[in-house]
Amino acid sequence: MDSFPADRGLTDRGVSSVQFLLASGLGLLVFLAMANLVVAQYGRGALRSALDQGARAGAISSSPEDCVDRIEGVLSQLLGGRMGDSVVAGCVIGPDVVTASGRAVFDSWTPFATDFEIEMVAQATREMPP
Repeated sequence: MDSFPADRGLTDRGVSSVQFLLASGLGLLVFLAMANLVVAQYGRGALRSALDQGARAGAISSSPEDCVDRIEGVLSQLLGGRMGDSVVAGCVIGPDVVTASGRAVFDSWTPFATDFEIEMVAQATREMPP
């Protein structure tokens, strides 16, 4: 027989495994949030690059179609899947300036976090023929 039956229920065996489970779960959630932030910043940079190149192409040709085609070409190389599908871009040719604008919504991978909404504008001075 067990001489101390009351002491057996008061041991702390197994507590460290619960603490490890909670700590590792929280660590994985923080790692996932950081990875999502890095991917969203990559998408932001890709959108910035596409808008810059589109505005330059529109400034040379004075055509909004060339501007939008260039934006879509750059985005098809840099962003794919759902990230690329969320981007909406357009161009306006003014008398002196070409303006390329874009908007994207990148989904958050973690619960309780909002989606990443990005709006950008790039401008280039039109090149006038001699």
